[in-house]
Amino acid sequence: MREFRYRRRWMLGGGVVLAGVLLASLVHGTGREPGTVRLVRGYFEAIGKHDVARALRTAKIDRPDGEEARFLAAGALGDWKVGAVTETSDSGYTDDAEVTVVLVGEHHRRYRTTVRLLKSRAGLRIAEPLATVRFAVTAMRYVEVGGIRAPLRVDPANKDRSVEYRLLPGLYRFYQGRQGVVRVAAGQTPVFPGDGGTVSGQVPVSPEFTVTPAGERAVSQAYNAFIDRCAKARGLPAPGCPFGSDPVAIKTRDRDVSGFRRLTWRVLKYPAVAVLAEGSGLEIVDRERGTVELKGTGLVDGAGPRRAFTVPCETITDATYGTLGMDGTVSIAVPRNGLRKDTCRDGVLAAR
Repeated sequence: MREFRYRRRWMLGGGVVLAGVLLASLVHGTGREPGTVRLVRGYFEAIGKHDVARALRTAKIDRPDGEEARFLAAGALGDWKVGAVTETSDSGYTDDAEVTVVLVGEHHRRYRTTVRLLKSRAGLRIAEPLATVRFAVTAMRYVEVGGIRAPLRVDPANKDRSVEYRLLPGLYRFYQGRQGVVRVAAGQTPVFPGDGGTVSGQVPVSPEFTVTPAGERAVSQAYNAFIDRCAKARGLPAPGCPFGSDPVAIKTRDRDVSGFRRLTWRVLKYPAVAVLAEGSGLEIVDRERGTVELKGTGLVDGAGPRRAFTVPCETITDATYGTLGMDGTVSIAVPRNGLRKDTCRDGVLAAR
C-alpha cells in the first residue's frame, strides 16, 4: 500500500514537471518571430507611433535630401494600427524574403501589402522602405499630406505637370486640412512602395473635391476683381482679359470706328458665374455675361472729323479658371497664350 502511494505521488509530480516543461516550451516558441517578421513589424510600429527617426534607423536608410523629404515628418503621418505580420516567403536558400503586413485604419478597414527583404552578410534590410508619390497639378496650388502643407513647385520642364515626394508607407489623408473654398472627400489612402497599394510611384494623387457655396462666392469676387484690373487699361486690355476689341477697327452691330485713341473702360455690370471643379482648376462659366463700357475718340464709319463715342461690350469667361493658394486665397488664371478678345460686336455704338 505504501509503495502504491509512493508511485502515485511520483507519477503526479512527474506529470506536473512535464506539463511545465511543455508550457514553457510553448510560450517560448510562440514568443519567437522570424527575424524578417521582427524587422518589418518594428518598422511599421515605429511609423504608426509617428517616430520617423526610429523608422529610418530600423530601415537602415538616411533621410533623403531636399524638398522630396518634406513629408517625412510626424505631422504628415496618419493614424492606424499594425495588424497581422506574417512571413509569406523565405526558402532559406535565396537572398530575399517576403513578409505580408496588414494595417488597420478607420472603421476597422484593413489594408494588406507585401514587403520584400534582402539578405546579406550585413543582415536583413527592407528592399523598398520608402514610397514615391506623385502629386499632379490641381485647383489647389499646394500639396497637403496630413497636417503639413507645402507650395506646389512644378518644374516647367516637367511635361506631366507633377511633383514627387518620398513618403513612409502607411495610411494618409491628402488635402483634408482646413477647407472653405473646396471640400475634399474624406478618407484614408494607402501608400505602399511598389505595387503594394493604390498609390505608387506611377500614380498621381488627384483628390476628389467639390466647390462649396462659400467657394463659389470667393471665386466670383476674385473674378470681379480681375475684371476691375483689366478695366484699368488705357487702350486695349491685355490678352486673357474677358473683354476687348479688334486692335485695328472697333466694329459694332451697325457701325465701326477706326483710328481710335484715348480708349477707357468702365464696368457697368459684373457677370453671374458658375464654378465647376475641373482637373487643374476651378472652371468659371458664364451664367449671365457682364457688361463694360468702352469710351474713346476716332473716325466713325471712316469719315471725319474725329468724334467721341461709347459702346457697351460683353465679358466672356472663355478658358478662365480659379486656383486656390496655401492661405485659402483665390486667384484667377488665364492661358499664357490667351488671345485678345473682341466682345464689342453686338453693342450699339453712340457717337457725338
